[in-house]
Amino acid sequence: MPAPRRPIPALLAALILSACGAGDEARSPQADPGVDRAGPARSAPDGARLGVVVVVDQLRSDLLTRYDDLFTGGFRRLLDGGAVFTNTTHDHAETATAPGHTTIATGRFPRAHGVSANSWYEHVEGDVWRSRYAVADTAVSILADPGLPGRSPASIRVDGLGDWVRSVDADARVIGISRKDRGAIPLTGHAAQDAYWLALSDGVAGFTTSTWYHDELPEWVRSANAELTPTLWGDTVWVWQGEDEVRDRARPDEAPYEADGVHTTLPHHSFTEVDMMDRGAWGDWLEDSPATDRAVTTLARHALDALDLGRRGPVDLLAVSYSATDGVGHTFGPLSLEQLDNLLRLDRELDMLMDALDRAVGEDAWTLVLTADHGAADAPEWRVEQGRPGHRVTREERQAADGALAGVTRGDGGVAAAEALVAAGLAADAYPFERLRAGTSTDTLEQLFMNGFVEDRVPAFPGFEVAARMPEGWMDEEFGSTHGSPYHYDRWVPFIVYGPGAAAGVYPERASTVDIAPTLAALLGLPFPDDVDGIPRMR
Repeated sequence: MPAPRRPIPALLAALILSACGAGDEARSPQADPGVDRAGPARSAPDGARLGVVVVVDQLRSDLLTRYDDLFTGGFRRLLDGGAVFTNTTHDHAETATAPGHTTIATGRFPRAHGVSANSWYEHVEGDVWRSRYAVADTAVSILADPGLPGRSPASIRVDGLGDWVRSVDADARVIGISRKDRGAIPLTGHAAQDAYWLALSDGVAGFTTSTWYHDELPEWVRSANAELTPTLWGDTVWVWQGEDEVRDRARPDEAPYEADGVHTTLPHHSFTEVDMMDRGAWGDWLEDSPATDRAVTTLARHALDALDLGRRGPVDLLAVSYSATDGVGHTFGPLSLEQLDNLLRLDRELDMLMDALDRAVGEDAWTLVLTADHGAADAPEWRVEQGRPGHRVTREERQAADGALAGVTRGDGGVAAAEALVAAGLAADAYPFERLRAGTSTDTLEQLFMNGFVEDRVPAFPGFEVAARMPEGWMDEEFGSTHGSPYHYDRWVPFIVYGPGAAAGVYPERASTVDIAPTLAALLGLPFPDDVDGIPRMR
């Protein structure tokens, strides 16, 4: 595996990349006049006492179709027995982990829930801005390393599924599990008692949490970590586990634009690709491999037993976010052989999770939704080979962007900055804040920026009052692939509902990820606020 990816320059962070065209209309609540949003609370279907949210980080929707016939486990069960919404998108411009997970859990766009990006700039005074991580909280600390800034849902400005569950019954249990803190925390909200994420660094290999949730790790988590630690640090080889005859369903395995340009083919060996004496580098290697998904499933199975989820009377919530697809996608690309192998492994992980739900909670006693926090762009070189637009940004182009705003007049609502960015050639379009504040536009892409607009939490260009997007297929990454654009390719995600109340079949109608939380709430008989941006797709 390569060293950690080069951070995107602050100036370019809002020049969002793309791998395809817009492809559909941006969703807003006004697009569905007359729809009963919350409605009266009702009883959950008989026996449905556990809601399960599964988010697969960077799972572009077409990957399930592309490899449909290869799935035999959890994906197979969901695709055959679930309600499959095939035309579902995130409808905000900044397609990233933190805003995606928060949107899924709250049923609201970032303009309402406040999580505008994975990190953003907040104004201090004058020309001074400070950077803030989406789930950072300096009032608490992380158990695995008290010296690090803490983590909590403090930055989320609205309630969500976890809060709705516990508003009905204070004894309900809400738990989130992910490799990433910005996956586990947003999915569970302010009312959660438990959120755990994976720590892989010097002296640490296991799940941790912050003092916002617990002063020390519960015994059942420590027990799971004891089981996981030797497995994680011992997983040093990643080999292809599929059938040889299906390898050509992915792109050719050797591609100079993958990984670090050298270690581009399976099998991958950590002892030849990273310094094994450096636990941090080794941890990065593991994070970009399928190993962490197995750990997430393991902790989820421990949680089902330790917390008696879905078996005590109240409706509980289990939120699980699998992140290997994101690490593999960034490093190798969504159509790589590595990603195919990872998805086949994830198919088995989902099967184990669903079997554990059947055993612990009972068949037809739980309802599950599966989705993704964002999609992904194909590697620009591959796009060009396929006759589509694609381009990796050069050093000279970065320098042009860095100088684009020099001397720009401020205080005009971002108009001058928008003109400068477009003139520099890296922005296909730029949106002054004065237009985003208005909240009305007939331009589909601009609507996406409006849905994600949080004026006091600016992803980039602090002080210049402008947001921008790169041309289709452009990418500011040296290797691999990425996401983050408002184009359809980065917004198109699965939406599958499985369990009591979900009639199996394919649903081609337009849906949005803001529909996911109210849909699950309706199926579980939970009331939800009437100001959510989504609607229940079934009751």
